[in-house]
Amino acid sequence: MINDVLEQLTYLKLKSAYSYLKELHINDQISPSELKGLYKVLHKEVIAKEENNQLYNVKVAGFPFLRKLDDYDFSFQPTVNEDKVRSISASNFYDEAVNIVFIGNPGVGKTHLAIAIGYEVAIKRNSVYFIKFNKLITILKNAYHEGTFDKRVKHFFKYKLLIIDEVGFNEISPLESKLFFQLIDLRYTKRSTIFTSNMTFDKWPQILGNDEMITKAILDRILHHSYLFNISGPSYRIKDKLKMNKTEEA
Repeated sequence: MINDVLEQLTYLKLKSAYSYLKELHINDQISPSELKGLYKVLHKEVIAKEENNQLYNVKVAGFPFLRKLDDYDFSFQPTVNEDKVRSISASNFYDEAVNIVFIGNPGVGKTHLAIAIGYEVAIKRNSVYFIKFNKLITILKNAYHEGTFDKRVKHFFKYKLLIIDEVGFNEISPLESKLFFQLIDLRYTKRSTIFTSNMTFDKWPQILGNDEMITKAILDRILHHSYLFNISGPSYRIKDKLKMNKTEEA
């Protein structure tokens, strides 16, 4: 029991209490029943701290909204392998710097899945950050012109999991493509990234500055260690709209 209590004090960073308890234990000045009571009290504090850490990691992840895998209607999207998605989400894929790519038309739930997986990673006390592709490119470009690009790209490197949403929503310039490549290259084999895109890979040269070489280099690094999901099902938004119309007609 004493070791369990000492572990709790270490986790809670109560150094003085840790030293004092060891002294009491060595001098037989604390009974087993007192240790048991102390353990129960500290256990409550440990649970509260873990919950607060989880909430903090989710809060700073920048999710535009929260989604979980249980909220995703896999029966509506049969092209998405539910077992595979759940297995990846439950794994420590981020420790192996594996990427995840969701490709599909608007409304099929790519962002939902990306956020749901990101949420699971965040509550395991890992750093996660969600950002739209266009916003990311703007930040990188501004940093380049301000002479702070290296600092900014290192900022995005630090996240255990980076979620880049809607790659290719707008076309970017050759310079912006090179800046994007530098971020991808820095994270390659070191950090995990989730990408969502409406565009199939054959169209990526068009959206990445019409630069075939840069596009190939980017895709090589994204796909080398990755899980790829091509979602070809119908749009959830249209589904919900049709359901709403039927309700109004009833």
